[in-house]
Amino acid sequence: MPSARRGGRHRAPQAPSTTGRILRTTGAVTALVGSGLAVSTVGASSAGAATADDFAKLRQCESGGNYSINTGNGFSGAYQFDNQTWHSLGYSGSPHQAAPATQDEAAAKLYNARGWQPWPSCSRKMGLVNNGPAATGAGSADVVQQAIAPAEPPMTLDRARQEMGDNSYKGTVLNAGYGNDVRPDAFVWQAAMRNKGFVLTVDGKFGQQSQGIAALYGYLTRVDDGQPGAVGQNLWDVSVKS
Repeated sequence: MPSARRGGRHRAPQAPSTTGRILRTTGAVTALVGSGLAVSTVGASSAGAATADDFAKLRQCESGGNYSINTGNGFSGAYQFDNQTWHSLGYSGSPHQAAPATQDEAAAKLYNARGWQPWPSCSRKMGLVNNGPAATGAGSADVVQQAIAPAEPPMTLDRARQEMGDNSYKGTVLNAGYGNDVRPDAFVWQAAMRNKGFVLTVDGKFGQQSQGIAALYGYLTRVDDGQPGAVGQNLWDVSVKS
């Protein structure tokens, strides 16, 4: 652990060395002019850019992912900044008082300046090794947030059932227009039809297979919603609620 850490968990970003500047301008990084972003073009021997999962792991280790935490130990916020480092990055107030997107942007700035070194214990514990640049700067807050926010978990049948609650019809007619979308209502309807003995894939996509089953079931039950293969209130009730 570097002796420079005597000053606290985070220190003000240091100007890059001549060697560092050379390494960053010899094909390792290509700047996208006007976007405020940088794209890593390093070879296979170097680690890639920091990922969403990297920053999510860091937050979880440092603070349990709590952006508003302030225990009074001199460090606060999701990334446990001290006020000196926070202000040196150009932010006012205290870290824990800032919006999550602002804290994310600050963490990306500090990471770009010093890598994972400001968080030695957690980066080592979480196995953070990626060293490519993260997006920062004016106009890039949304990009930073997207880059380091945890990805939304994929839709599953259990999650679909939770979202649908009582399995009542939610007002959207399932038809050919939803063939590429993963929807909770399509998941629940497909599962109900499979439970009735129909052979179909339960994936939440109301594609041709689901449309064919809906058309057949509408014919068998003499129930429809205005067009063959569509599932609205009427077919939903005889499919899912019955």
